[in-house]
Amino acid sequence: PKSKQRQNRSSSQWQQMQENDGFVREAARLGVRSRSYFKIEEIDRRFELFKQGQTVLDLGASPGGWSQYVSSRIGSQGSVIAVDLLDMQPLNQVYFMQCDITQQQAVDELTSAFGERQVNVVLSDMAPNITGNSTIDSRNFSKIHEAIFSVCRTAMAEQGSLVFKFFQDNESSSLREVCAAQFADCKFYKPKASRSKSQEAYMIAKGFNG
Repeated sequence: PKSKQRQNRSSSQWQQMQENDGFVREAARLGVRSRSYFKIEEIDRRFELFKQGQTVLDLGASPGGWSQYVSSRIGSQGSVIAVDLLDMQPLNQVYFMQCDITQQQAVDELTSAFGERQVNVVLSDMAPNITGNSTIDSRNFSKIHEAIFSVCRTAMAEQGSLVFKFFQDNESSSLREVCAAQFADCKFYKPKASRSKSQEAYMIAKGFNG
């Protein structure tokens, strides 16, 4: 069937892209969990997010590339809370919760487990499954962003920092406005490890004002 042929062709193209991707090869060489490891590494070098002893919340964490990097930066006195709908293999110094962060129950569980105003940095590499329908995709991404800001209002310490993924479109400016209402400094950034054809970028926000 034609649909099967398209799936096979798409799978073959994806496999070829992976094989030609220098960040994928470097991740394998270093034994890190995903190429996204290099995104948060670059963001950290540029914006100086992590310090020894911090508490960091990693939303959409699986397979664990960001948590793996962060745990190496915050030291044994720090802690990483990783959250995802998908399961994740254990990592040292990382506490994993399998739940849907867009549900208020999950936010309440996080607050109950770790206390209010305790998280120094909130990270999110989450993105919805892309349908190709811009209206639906935008709505699904908005739902994720609303959940992220809800977590910040509940769990983030004063002067905390936030990093989250978004897709560059006409709503980028309004997203910055929402962010600027809660943080002293908000910037857009696209790491080198983000594929050039991808519309993804990251919001880097510092100085949470609660």
